[in-house]
Amino acid sequence: MLKLIIPSYKKFLPLLNSFVNVSSEVFDVRQIQDKIELCAEEAFVYILRNSYRDEEGDIEISIEISERYFILSFIDKGLPIEISFPQKTADGLQSIDTQTLELLLIKKFSHKAEWLNHGKEGREFKLYFELPQQAIYTLPETEDDENFEASIDDIVIKQFEERWAMEISQIIYEAYGYSYPNEDLYFPERIISLNESGQLVSVVAYDTKRDRIAGHYALEREDLGSVAEIGQAVVVPKYRGLGLMKKIRVKTQEVGKELGLEGIMSKPVTVHLFSQKTNEALGAVPVGMGFGVSPVKKFKKIEADSSQRGSCMYYYLPLKNRKRVLSVPAKHREVIEAIYRDLKLDYSFQEEECDLRENGIVKSSYAPNFEVGSIFVTETGEDNISYIKEAFFNLLFRMKAEVILLYIVMEDQNVETLVSQAEDEKFFFSGILPSFVEGKDVLVYEFLPQDIDESKVEIYADRAKVRVEYISNEKRKAV
Repeated sequence: MLKLIIPSYKKFLPLLNSFVNVSSEVFDVRQIQDKIELCAEEAFVYILRNSYRDEEGDIEISIEISERYFILSFIDKGLPIEISFPQKTADGLQSIDTQTLELLLIKKFSHKAEWLNHGKEGREFKLYFELPQQAIYTLPETEDDENFEASIDDIVIKQFEERWAMEISQIIYEAYGYSYPNEDLYFPERIISLNESGQLVSVVAYDTKRDRIAGHYALEREDLGSVAEIGQAVVVPKYRGLGLMKKIRVKTQEVGKELGLEGIMSKPVTVHLFSQKTNEALGAVPVGMGFGVSPVKKFKKIEADSSQRGSCMYYYLPLKNRKRVLSVPAKHREVIEAIYRDLKLDYSFQEEECDLRENGIVKSSYAPNFEVGSIFVTETGEDNISYIKEAFFNLLFRMKAEVILLYIVMEDQNVETLVSQAEDEKFFFSGILPSFVEGKDVLVYEFLPQDIDESKVEIYADRAKVRVEYISNEKRKAV
């Protein structure tokens, strides 16, 4: 166990940060270091503001490692207080004060938090962070490399079974090492839990002859909404050349239909064309482009050819149709209409402007593994832009987001004013996504603080090239 005792003054915060930084390196948990640092700072400031608001004292900080957790504890003997972790608010940041935000951040980025009363010995604020590298061992070899001969006749495509969770973690590790941004895939128990809840729907290629997994695809829908994102695709190297990626993808799309989804979105990378070709071949439509929305993925034993963040196309595959009446900005109407024609969805545009309601609804979130912030306008209103600015400031300067995405519902009142205000704040139009937010179609806007070398962006389909060129021009205007 490591310990640090510091006086209850904010000026000692850099000392706490140094202690956490060094400890993270000593215990080799740098993959979760940002989360630990953020929570340590928020916990320290919270204790200063509440336990020691009218007096002075010491705070003892300890760090220890268990089999599963990095544990960070704060012990103080100040004013007795009780911490009650807030639930998610219905209206995003509009009703969150500073202290509530501190606790929400701690709750979000730690695995578990405890408030323990030790009587005369003080109170302990104990934070648990799940270690990033669970016991994921190298896949067992069933045959020598020279004798291994994969056959499509041995493969069946099946939905997830609990017994395959560890193997899914293993093949992700075999392909990416520990660089895959969705860390849930490194924890077999999380794969099981997420599949049970429906937030993850895994489909695998199963080798019946060797009783092992040959590949994986999944639908992700964190909020159990009407649109799922398809991804987490990997094929074990020995099974490449059998067309497994497409076969698993087709089965995964069939499962999406069975679930009653309105559509499936995909974010194929632009460092190569394979994933884009697959989307085009299976009927998905290019609906947008995300510059720099993905951290660099490093394939195990393969040196990355670029240090810049990855860019992705946005593709959408409709599974259901419904009538929608859309409010779209006049300046982007032509490109939006072209996308809807390709999607073959039943749509019409609002032709008459109407007065905005006074109060809209704005929510926000941050994905630390991707370093991407998201702002959602779920109801348009005159006050939208002020809350967008508040969320933007928090995501960019407090959370250090590398990219911020803004989603504006189109199936609502007029969006013209809000779009103009967003573009004044250097957000640029980057596409549309049907049924994506609370079942409604949305405009997608992006704020990109850093430059992206577009010469390294590869686009496959002609219609996709036209849309990317349009979005790229909008990006340049926002500089």
